Amino acid sequence: MPINIINNISEYELKARIFPASLTILPLVITLLILFPELINLGSSLIILGILIILLFFLGKLARERGKKVQHKLIQKWGSLPTTLYLSHLDNTLDTETKKRYHDYLEKNIEGLELPSQTEEIEKPKYSQDKYESAVKWLLENTRDTKDFSLLYQDNINYGYSRNMLGMKPLGVVISVISFVLNFYLLYSQSYPSITENTVGIIISIMISFVFIIIWIFFVNEKWVKSTSKAYARTLLSTCEKTT
Repeated sequence: MPINIINNISEYELKARIFPASLTILPLVITLLILFPELINLGSSLIILGILIILLFFLGKLARERGKKVQHKLIQKWGSLPTTLYLSHLDNTLDTETKKRYHDYLEKNIEGLELPSQTEEIEKPKYSQDKYESAVKWLLENTRDTKDFSLLYQDNINYGYSRNMLGMKPLGVVISVISFVLNFYLLYSQSYPSITENTVGIIISIMISFVFIIIWIFFVNEKWVKSTSKAYARTLLSTCEKTT
């Protein structure tokens, strides 16, 4: 089963889902390996590897679900995703001429689509947003070829990675703190001499856990997700420059 899971993992699933899952549990895994070095032998390693692969597979699914929930909350906060927002006449991120080319391309290639004017946007905001969201959905469906749209694919991975990392943040902080406290306790405890004699290993584990706590708290945030979502939005809309 573990081998089949590995063979079926796509680049997106690996980088956007498995990586966040791996980083979530990494401090605890490092702690266990340092505290119990006897686990690092061929027989045990194969068993542990199999367990980790299966665990990461399910944690990857969890990262996706939690990431989706984060995205839903962010959409409510932002009003819409940047991709939809950039098509709006009321948004100034794109210059007028570029936005006009995008509108013309979408109306030409999507049967029956007529994007709203600026006046219609003001008078019918929900109607206008639905039109833009429909256009974006069409664009997404027609840019799924990862070879023809490799840059878009990479930006999508970056966005998925940051979004899912934010989704896993609460669990990541908890695991890192547990690892930090456990190692700190063992460093000064006299109850487990066979473990605490590995002072250097415990100190290294404490430092790693501390670094992860800092990363989770200060670097995995909404600002990061918004930055990657904006980059993805620009790249997706720029595919309108391609002629069909």
